[in-house]
Amino acid sequence: MQEIAALLLCKLGGKAGSADEIKAVIAAAGGEANEDAVSQLVGDIEGKDVDELLAAGMEKLKDVPMGGGGGGGGGGGGGGGGNAAEEVEEEKVEEEEMEAPAVDMFGGDDGGDY
Repeated sequence: MQEIAALLLCKLGGKAGSADEIKAVIAAAGGEANEDAVSQLVGDIEGKDVDELLAAGMEKLKDVPMGGGGGGGGGGGGGGGGNAAEEVEEEKVEEEEMEAPAVDMFGGDDGGDY
């Protein structure tokens, strides 16, 4: 893969993409070029236009199913003890103790016309 990336960098830089140029790009990035892979790559692309090869590859990728149904989402967090159930019970008790307001929704129950 690094050989192909180096070739594409050479082409972007306006170079021919010879074996020596590909090896130089890989060495400049701190990598070590595989002689067999470089020579095979140069032989395979000899006389071909890189832009046409990329376009043909993109056409082939259209048939490859990508994506998926997505994940089911993350799971819930771990329990922090039994305090949550106690809090819910306390809230319910407070709600029951609250009294309803003495007026209706419109400000009073005097029967006035609105």
